[in-house]
Amino acid sequence: MANSQDPLHERTRRLLSDYIFFCAREPGTPEPPPTSVEAALLRSVTRQIQQKHQDFFSSFPECPGNRLELVKQMADKLLSKDQDFNWSQLVMLLAFAGSLMNQGPYMAVKQRGELRNRLIVTRDCCLIVNFLYNLLMGRRHRSRLEALGGWDGFCRFFKNPVPLGFWRRLLIPAFLSGFFATAIFFIWKRL
Repeated sequence: MANSQDPLHERTRRLLSDYIFFCAREPGTPEPPPTSVEAALLRSVTRQIQQKHQDFFSSFPECPGNRLELVKQMADKLLSKDQDFNWSQLVMLLAFAGSLMNQGPYMAVKQRGELRNRLIVTRDCCLIVNFLYNLLMGRRHRSRLEALGGWDGFCRFFKNPVPLGFWRRLLIPAFLSGFFATAIFFIWKRL
């Protein structure tokens, strides 16, 4: 169980909730203010990545299936068990999760009643936040998060711009992993 006195637990939960629920807000709803400095920075960094790689991020809403399962598959690819993750991999995962939630309401509103859609989106947000929180606060990833300086280290890392080539090298494997994971998931759902 999470220690409510542990600042890393609290900041992680608040950051993930802020970002995922921010992405899932209803179309036309004004942006709520970020809950922390790292939340503002995460929104900014993921927005830049999503804009630069719009084709990649916009390809997933057409994929039928479970958003949580897609996030789990992407987490398996980006946060590999045989190597430590870096901030860029974590941001790619969060940008992916955010884009699934960001575009979900647009698609779902067309298919379901408004109240039912809101309930589904809220449920998916909670499931994804809990999954990501448990993943990051697990022993292995938490120790890596601490080694990177926690969320203060995140802010220091992203306040200095990262070269575009760095993101390209990261995006190609992420895109291929996501594409194959989605294809496998789609085929599995059809069987």
